[in-house]
Amino acid sequence: MISVKTVNNIADAFPIGILGQPDVLTPEENDLLIAKVYKLRNTFGAGNTTDWLSGKLSPDNCYRQTNISEYLEFRPLVERITQCVHELARSYGSDDNYKCTEGWYNIYKSNRYQEYHVHPNSIFSAVYFMKSGQDSQGLHIKRPDYGGMIPPKNKKRDTPYNQEVIIAPPQERTVVIFRSYLEHCVPPSSLKTDRVTVAMNFA
Repeated sequence: MISVKTVNNIADAFPIGILGQPDVLTPEENDLLIAKVYKLRNTFGAGNTTDWLSGKLSPDNCYRQTNISEYLEFRPLVERITQCVHELARSYGSDDNYKCTEGWYNIYKSNRYQEYHVHPNSIFSAVYFMKSGQDSQGLHIKRPDYGGMIPPKNKKRDTPYNQEVIIAPPQERTVVIFRSYLEHCVPPSSLKTDRVTVAMNFA
């Protein structure tokens, strides 16, 4: 049993760990993968538009059409993100090895979006920001108990206990890793620059 620190008799009883790691790749390595993603898009086109409510407004992707984590060009990215996954796993008390089970790219253009969803049959999920602009949306992650029961009345101010959503900023060459059961989404927006990410699942 671990001890729980209290402040004014209030305990942070069930914190959730989310890892953010900048500079996963060098700018040169990142540019090479961006070029590879656009070449793959020429092959897969819009990709999978049937598995999400966003349908034809989903980002161009290769989800369940190919596993980019098995491509030689993506090996450095997979290896470095795997190291980050192990770091987050250790914070959960797990020293086991985790492997990337699947990976895919997402290319968002204006008004493309991804509704709130989870990644079943995985333990950790990762989103790597490959390309973004000032108008790009961040990754919206919903607190797991949001909407489960009646909230406290008449919220007057934000506190760590009443945040409904946290937003991971779309910083290029940064990876965000979280437990796969956490609902997350990308809202639609008007974009001048493509928003390109790589998503991975680990188990």
